[in-house]
Amino acid sequence: MRGTGRLSLEIIRAPGGRFSHVAIAVCEMPPSKSNPTDGIVIEALMPRVVTRPFHDSILGTDYWEIWSNKTLADDQRWGIVAAACLYSAEDYGYGKILEQGFDSAFDTILFTEKMPQLDGCPICSALACLSYNEVGLRLGPVGARSIAPSRAAPYLGIAEFVAASADYERAAFKKGEV
Repeated sequence: MRGTGRLSLEIIRAPGGRFSHVAIAVCEMPPSKSNPTDGIVIEALMPRVVTRPFHDSILGTDYWEIWSNKTLADDQRWGIVAAACLYSAEDYGYGKILEQGFDSAFDTILFTEKMPQLDGCPICSALACLSYNEVGLRLGPVGARSIAPSRAAPYLGIAEFVAASADYERAAFKKGEV
């Protein structure tokens, strides 16, 4: 998702990516033609992880995409959802967003990949990564401990990872400038 608020714009600007937010969407696959925004979303927002209708989640965005892993079996899909639900109502990982900010400011992956990680609850992209890890999958480079929603080359964010993978297809999107 690409939010329009001040923090969202800073998240996009700092790493040079296209998106400011990542969430786990649970919806009819693909979303119905009559209502492409049905379903629910599990997402890490300030101040905590929430579950809410998809149409509420995309308020305040000017662009969004839903990517689906074509190789997932139904039990894996529900495993990802179950793992994401384990974080429901947990506090937002302010320390992890700080690590991402340092990486962006110094154009590195030192703070998220090479140094000891700050303990704490997830930020949006970490929630997605941790949920996929529970079923033996990843949303980023092998061994990645933290990943931004989107990031300019030579680094990789979740958006760039799924777009480059043959396992994923864009199932739905809001028309607009990418």
